[in-house]
Amino acid sequence: MSNKERIVCGLDIGTTKTCMLLARVSKNQNLEVVGTGYALSSGLNKGNVVDIEAAAACVLKAADEAELKSGVSIDWVTLGHSGDHVQSFNCHGAISIVGKLNQVTPQDMLQVIRAAKAIPMPPGRDILHILPQEFFLDNRGGIQNPVGLTGSRLDVNVHVVTCDEFLKQNLVNAVNCAQMRVRRIVLQQLASAEAVLTPDEKELGVALIDIGGGTTDIVAFLRKSVHHTSVLPIGGDHFTRDIAMGTRMPIEEAERIKKETGTVSDDGIAEDALIQAQVIGKRGMYGIPRRFVCNILRERALDVLELIKADLEDSGIAPHLTAGVVITGGGSMLDGLVGLAEETLGIPVRQGLPQGIQGITEDLSHPVYSAVIGLVMYGVLKDGDQTMQPARAGAMAWFQNRFLSWVSS
Repeated sequence: MSNKERIVCGLDIGTTKTCMLLARVSKNQNLEVVGTGYALSSGLNKGNVVDIEAAAACVLKAADEAELKSGVSIDWVTLGHSGDHVQSFNCHGAISIVGKLNQVTPQDMLQVIRAAKAIPMPPGRDILHILPQEFFLDNRGGIQNPVGLTGSRLDVNVHVVTCDEFLKQNLVNAVNCAQMRVRRIVLQQLASAEAVLTPDEKELGVALIDIGGGTTDIVAFLRKSVHHTSVLPIGGDHFTRDIAMGTRMPIEEAERIKKETGTVSDDGIAEDALIQAQVIGKRGMYGIPRRFVCNILRERALDVLELIKADLEDSGIAPHLTAGVVITGGGSMLDGLVGLAEETLGIPVRQGLPQGIQGITEDLSHPVYSAVIGLVMYGVLKDGDQTMQPARAGAMAWFQNRFLSWVSS
C-alpha cells in the first residue's frame, strides 16, 4: 500500500458470531472493503466474556481470515461493546464564559462537557460515551456548535453511557490475547446506527433496534442527537432455545429450523404442514407441525416487542419517533417480524441494511454485518485517530482529537 493509504479495522465480538472488517480510507474519507473475517463465537454469554481463551480463539480466527484476504497485518481495532450491564442516562453541564468578548471557544466546549462528565459514578462503573445533545447559550437552545457565538453562560445536555469496568476489560483482554490492541470501544447500537440510519431519520426521530444473539440493543435519535440507549438481555438465541425446548430438538437443529422455515406469521401455512427435523429420543427425521413452531416463535417475538415498546415508552422518546423504528442484526431476519413489529409498536418499521461503503458484497449487505460495518464507518467519521497505516496510527487536528475523546470516552 502507498504511504497515504489508511486502513481501519472494525471488530464485532457477538454472542453467536465474531466479525472483522478492514477498509481502505481514501483522501475524501470514502471507504472500500479490503478484507473480512468471520468465526462462530464461543466464550460469551449475553455479550459478556465468560471464557477469555475461547473468545480470543474466535477473534484470532476472524483476524487470520481478514489478514489473508487483505494482505494487511492487524494491530489496532475499533471494538463494539454491548451486554446487559450497559446503562445510560441524560444529564447536564454548565460553565461561565469569561474569555475575550465572551466568545465561546473550542476549549469552552471541552470544559462544559467536562462539567457534565463530573458526575459521581458508583464503584466499578466506567463511562463509555458522553454524547452531546444540545447546547444552550444564555438559555437559548437548539445550538449544535456554539463555537464563535457570544454569551455569558454555556450549558449542554448530554447522554451518558456507562458499563461495568471489569466486564469491559474482559472483552479488551480477549482481544489482547489474540495479539491485537483496542484503539477505541464503541457501543454496539451506535455503530449499527452509523451503518443503517439516514440523516433524515435521525433528525425526525427514530429508534434503531439491533437484535443480536444474546441481547437486543436500542438507540433513539432526535434532532440528530442520541436521546436514549438501552440493552435488553434477550436475543435470537432465546428464539432458538424456545424451539428446542418446545419440540425437544437439539440446539443446532432448532437453529437450522428457525433460519430455514421459521416465521412469526401463520398466513399461508397449511394446517397439516410438517417440518422434518431431528428430535431427541427419536430415530431419523420426525414430522413437527409447522404451525406449532410458528406459534413458539410468535410468542417469543411478541415478548421481545412488548419489552421494546415498554422501554421506548418509559424513556419518553416514543412520542417523538416520527421516522419510526429500524430493526437490524441477525435476529431481524426472522420472517414476518417487521410486520409484527409495526402491529405491536404502532409505528412504521423497516429493516435496516448496512450502506455507505464501497465493496460491500451481497453477503455483507446483510443485517448481521450492520455493527461491524458501522464500527469502521464510526472510526473514520467520528475519530480520525482510529484510522491507521499498517504500522502506526494516523492523526488529526489537536482540537478534533481532544473534543472527540471527551464526547466518546
